[in-house]
Amino acid sequence: MKKWSQSYGFLLGKVLQQMENEFAEGLVSFQINARQYGVLLFIKENPYSSQKDVSESLKIDRTTMVSHIDHLEALGFVKRTKNPNDRRSYSLLITEKGDEILHSRWEFLHKTELGVLAPLDSEEQKVLKTLLIKVWKSL
Repeated sequence: MKKWSQSYGFLLGKVLQQMENEFAEGLVSFQINARQYGVLLFIKENPYSSQKDVSESLKIDRTTMVSHIDHLEALGFVKRTKNPNDRRSYSLLITEKGDEILHSRWEFLHKTELGVLAPLDSEEQKVLKTLLIKVWKSL
């Protein structure tokens, strides 16, 4: 057996790379990438989160998070509002335009993931998702 096929990181990375590459093709016209789509999704599900909250929850470093939010705000997908409890920070809200992107690309994301995971039957896909969630929550 080849050494690369014994590495969880390599194998997970290659599967993720394939999913991201295919999903990215469907995001080009919206000028965002897969990670920025994930940030939008988090903000939609957690309105009024701060950049720090999003950064910590998604495990994205602060500098990268600022860049993502700046870009999403410039496109009109996210709005920063003053945090009434802390004047030094901003709360994030998804705009109607951002919500439209999430809605219009959700089915495409789902099809992309299922396409990459097609070698697994539906039960194996459920087990994989359960295991990945378990590992991610422990990080």
